[in-house]
Amino acid sequence: MSRDEGSLRVYYVHHPSGRCSGYLLRKRANLGDPPPPAAFGTHEGEVLEALETELQDRLVRGQEDLERYLWSETFATQRIDVVIHPATMVDRHPVIGRRELPLRMTYAWSRTESGAYRVMLPRYDWWILLQDLETAAAAIGTAVTGALLGADPRDLYDFRAEGEERVGAHAPRLIKAPRADRNREPDPPPALDSVADDWLRAAARKKLPRLVGAPGLNLAPAVRRWPRPSLLLVGDPGVGKTTEVQHLARALLRERRGGAGDVPGLWATSSERLLAGMVYVGMWQERLLKVVDEASRLGEVLYVDKLLPLMRPQSSGSSLLDLLLPAMRRGDLSVIAECNPTELSHARRLDPEAVDVFRRQHVAPPQPQVLQQMLQAYAERGGRTFHPRALRRLVTLQGAYRRDRSFPGKAFRFLDWAARAPDLPARFDPADVERAFARRTGLPLEIISDAQTASAATIASRLREEVIGQDAACDAAAAVLAAFKAGLNPPDRPIGTLLFVGPTGVGKTQLAKRIAGYLFGSADRLVRVDMSEYAVRGAAQRLLRTGRGVRSLATQVRDEPLSVVLLDEIEKAAPDVYDLMLGVLGEGRLTDDQGRMIDFRQTLVLATSNLGVEDRSPVGFDAERDAHDYGRAVREHFRPELVGRIDRIVPFRSLREEDLLRIVDLELVCIRAREGLVRRGIVLEVPPAMRALLAREGHDPVYGARPLRRVLETRLVTPLAVHLAKHPQVRDTTFVATPEGPVPRA
Repeated sequence: MSRDEGSLRVYYVHHPSGRCSGYLLRKRANLGDPPPPAAFGTHEGEVLEALETELQDRLVRGQEDLERYLWSETFATQRIDVVIHPATMVDRHPVIGRRELPLRMTYAWSRTESGAYRVMLPRYDWWILLQDLETAAAAIGTAVTGALLGADPRDLYDFRAEGEERVGAHAPRLIKAPRADRNREPDPPPALDSVADDWLRAAARKKLPRLVGAPGLNLAPAVRRWPRPSLLLVGDPGVGKTTEVQHLARALLRERRGGAGDVPGLWATSSERLLAGMVYVGMWQERLLKVVDEASRLGEVLYVDKLLPLMRPQSSGSSLLDLLLPAMRRGDLSVIAECNPTELSHARRLDPEAVDVFRRQHVAPPQPQVLQQMLQAYAERGGRTFHPRALRRLVTLQGAYRRDRSFPGKAFRFLDWAARAPDLPARFDPADVERAFARRTGLPLEIISDAQTASAATIASRLREEVIGQDAACDAAAAVLAAFKAGLNPPDRPIGTLLFVGPTGVGKTQLAKRIAGYLFGSADRLVRVDMSEYAVRGAAQRLLRTGRGVRSLATQVRDEPLSVVLLDEIEKAAPDVYDLMLGVLGEGRLTDDQGRMIDFRQTLVLATSNLGVEDRSPVGFDAERDAHDYGRAVREHFRPELVGRIDRIVPFRSLREEDLLRIVDLELVCIRAREGLVRRGIVLEVPPAMRALLAREGHDPVYGARPLRRVLETRLVTPLAVHLAKHPQVRDTTFVATPEGPVPRA
């Protein structure tokens, strides 16, 4: 490679997939610097263009010095085999171990003017000066071993060579400082601009969302005072806290355009953005201190969204708020955060002095007349027309069935959905709103519509369609749902709390699934929790877990507040789980591990138990337990305060012979509807004697009717599948079930 004065050096890695990575080499790095520009593309030209674009962007923002990327040295690459000593643990501390692992790597090198050799691992922005290249393998092996100390052992493979790796020299064709322009907006402060959005600039360019209605708070005078106050907006989800900050941005822009002096800017960010990409010790602290310095020096307001993530300790032990508080207390920095009342209580428990630095502003829902005007304006923007009575009906439905959020936010969400749905009418009357609301929530029209009746008897008959032999239990569940339709369920508790008690395999879980299917159109809306998995003390915290990929009770109900919650085998749970359930059943609320409130007031809570059932069930199909025995067993096992929060203890009886025959018929309907039989025109007949045989074999004294589906698969489905696989030409044939398996009718 020829020497090239003042040009860029790009380290190219050609992957086995045929694509290419590129890394700009730089001469030195300062503490807290981001990694040098890197890119990934289909070929070297595409990678080079992306690298130059990224470098140009950093230069314009004042985040880079071009001189660090201009080289006069000639680079070459060398592949070597090094020996790595992976870390091991000694007395709970990571130490360099004795075990040796060979690793093939590629490094770049150049000869400096002093005669030393510069050895670089460009993919990791690491370099060292050596007197002789013969020591490169040992030096790199030692460096990699040290870098892996305390890291995941699998990180070792990140250092291995992939495909061809080389260094290319390129003249910086782009890079010139932009000419001064009197009409050009001043460059934004680099630290703030890297992690936050300038909402005054966005408002000037009409990039903020269009707002309806007037602000409920007048925040502009507050943020213009000196010393700068910090504000905490407190209100329920959906009430419009973020909207108040957007109103503030527009108000400040109007004052600035009107020539008012000392008008602060407003920058919007979040804890996630402040921490994004900060992987090394001290990086996020340095970034945040730069943000604080710029915002304080320029008198800008920093909107940080949610309060609780700001207070969450990071790996260093300190939180984002810890670094903001000194400037906030001095009045140099104005911070606006938001939370709901539950989160405020949690925050005060974490650090009451930090919360007191904020001046609290309570955001209330709009008055009914104002809400009606806001909804009308919002609906017209979405291209739909709503009759005033239709909007009033929407408010009634949202108030009754979506208590997890407040107005106007929850109504705006519905209107947004209606504007996107292609098959909804252009003009809505109240009946159209009811049909659309039923479609969006899954609730049946007969529950939400005043024009349709749904008595307890009607609902019970719907439940009995798939639940056999438990008429009394269906009646008890139907009574709760009828009260839900009438709006007579407790407003600050779940829709209802029922404890299903009885033997195994008699339909307790099946009734829970049927209720979910009736209420929401699908058994998938059943949130099922196996309480035997929470039998160890301390396991209750797992019900509250949140995070990416976590499916806990808290996350499932937060994602879908309208649901049926099934606490299966509740008697097996640990006592601290019962403590948790007291809040759910008594107040309809649960606080997750991040301090956020989960609303259970739209859930129907069901629990199952085998308490009161003898260890050895009586022989015979019509053996039953007295309901009084179940109630006594429940009261003896659970604390009185938990039993007192259960609306009804629902006994389930053992199944009789005629019940099992009806269950067989119900399962046969599902088997006959399977796609493979319908497509071939196969009809399956089951004579009475065979029905009785299936009922007897499908019942177990301990497990009830649970074995029935396995028996049907073994006796009917599997032999029929074998026959059809052996004779694929069979079509439009009737098969008769026999003890030996289904056979074609003669």
